[in-house]
Amino acid sequence: MQLVSVVLCSYNGIAFIQSQLDSLEAQTYGNIEFICSDNNSDDGTDLVLKNWCAKNSSSRKFISCAEKGLNKNFFNAIPFATGTYVMFCDQDDIWMPEKIELLVEFHEKNKRASMVYCLSQKFHSQIPTSIKRKKITQLEGSNIKKTMLISHTLGHNILIKNEVLKKIPVPNSEHVAYDWWITVSAMCLGNIACLPQVLTYWRQHHHNTTTTLNKGLYYKSRILYLKTFLTNSLISDENKIWVSKAKNNFEKLIIYNFSFSLFLFLLQNANLIFFYKRKKNMFLKWISFTKWAYRMSKQSFRLG
Repeated sequence: MQLVSVVLCSYNGIAFIQSQLDSLEAQTYGNIEFICSDNNSDDGTDLVLKNWCAKNSSSRKFISCAEKGLNKNFFNAIPFATGTYVMFCDQDDIWMPEKIELLVEFHEKNKRASMVYCLSQKFHSQIPTSIKRKKITQLEGSNIKKTMLISHTLGHNILIKNEVLKKIPVPNSEHVAYDWWITVSAMCLGNIACLPQVLTYWRQHHHNTTTTLNKGLYYKSRILYLKTFLTNSLISDENKIWVSKAKNNFEKLIIYNFSFSLFLFLLQNANLIFFYKRKKNMFLKWISFTKWAYRMSKQSFRLG
């Protein structure tokens, strides 16, 4: 049984951290180590984690991260992971008991995959009593153009081999969250695969990092994301040309209310950018593509 390293990062999560720790203790997989990295919490989260790690110091390690930031926190903890596989854990979610076991089993069946991931179900206060099974087009394969404008994976669902993770460069900013950065990097190193099963309850509240990162005008955040991805040494020169074209087209919205060149670029790449659209009728699908390309080409467009 391969060792799995679970990297848990926290910052002022006292309201939710114990529920997450309980779900980690309930895992059915039998060979796990936990690396807990706290970002200088001032609400007692660090003390809860220190005490939890002290109960089983042979398989639980507590460290502190002095520099603020989600990426800094996770990449501060990753070097301490010694397992064959590495998983990433947020402080406020709930993991299903069989989550680690099923993801390891799935990766063992997909040995050539550079990364695998499962799915989440959102919740607010009460844990759902049933799983909502939606038809979702999963991000798979190695074509990073599918996920250059939209992140389709969440860190708490990822399982990746440590040997692959060691090849991924550390991001030099907080603009692109660690999970998106790792997903794109893994696609540069091979194919990623999705286990189409909900194994994480994803807690929703006003401090969610995903919500914070997507606030504001759409074009401004895409420019920041694309600039950051251009610093990733794993992305091929060919793909960097594509990323640069996307960035340059979004930058036209700094001046203009609408960019026709961006609209054309999005339509030319619609099958990749909007691969997740589920309409079977080709005519209706292209109406949807055109509508979204038009919206995204407007200076005033916001998500949500």
